[in-house]
This record gives sequence, structure tokens and C-alpha cells, in this order.
Amino acid sequence: MAVRDNGIGFPQRYAQGILGLFKRLHRGEYPGTGLGLAICQRIVQRYGGRIWAESQPDVGSTFFIELPAIAEKFSTGTESPTAVNSERASA
Repeated sequence: MAVRDNGIGFPQRYAQGILGLFKRLHRGEYPGTGLGLAICQRIVQRYGGRIWAESQPDVGSTFFIELPAIAEKFSTGTESPTAVNSERASA
């Protein structure tokens, strides 16, 4: 999955750092706490996935989220998340 914006963007060298807790590139210039992307990263990692960003200053950013194939079971409704989590715990 990818989410793209046409915002202020950032230099690509900061792409990994912005996912950290309380990390902000534009302090004082734009409102925010530096929690949003860190929370997203923790959720994605909790499900065994990864998140990363590609960006260019003054062009915008694209945030990519990749989750394991097990997520397909949720979208088809064939299994509940509880059942899948139970399978993982017993493996």
C-alpha cells in the first residue's frame, strides 16, 4: 500500500529518521508532536510488516506499507484476526 501527498516533502537522507518517536524535521514551522509516523511504524512492525518513505523537498512524500500475506485472510473474511493470532502463538 502507498500513501502519497503533495506536501513540503523532505530530503531522502532523513527518510528513516522521521519514523522515530518525537522526530520532527520542521520544528516550529509546522504543528505536530512527532508521534504519528512512529505509531504507524509500531503498528506495521507488530503485524510483521515494514514501512518506509520516499520524498523530495517541495514535491511531496510517498509512504509505503508492506504487510505479510497473512493479511489477505482478513480482507476475504475467511478467518478472524483472533484465529490467526492463535495460530502464531502455537507455532
